[in-house]
Amino acid sequence: MSPWTCPNTKCTYDKQLQPGQRCPLCGKEAMEFKFGEFGNLLKEKDDFKKSVEITKEDEQVLARMKFCPKCGSTNITFPIFYRPSIWKCLDCGYEGALIVENGKLAEKIQQDYRKTRT
Repeated sequence: MSPWTCPNTKCTYDKQLQPGQRCPLCGKEAMEFKFGEFGNLLKEKDDFKKSVEITKEDEQVLARMKFCPKCGSTNITFPIFYRPSIWKCLDCGYEGALIVENGKLAEKIQQDYRKTRT
């Protein structure tokens, strides 16, 4: 007997279902797969899970990064170690207490900064 499972490759549910049963996560009706097709489907689902995990890790890294509010660069430091509230950008020369920690906002700042420089 061939296995029945959720046919949606973007659904993380990979357990076997009964004929006519719907996936508890996405609601698609279970389909019958030959063993070779079933293996390929599980591989595609696993690849999708990994890509989602990588995206979440990238977002977490961007959330911890600090960006220059003038040019959006990550090449920043605090030049006076006993006053770490003052930041200095090594690309544009910005010095100040304000720092950007939002990666999407930093991308917009970088685009605007490039437009003004050209």
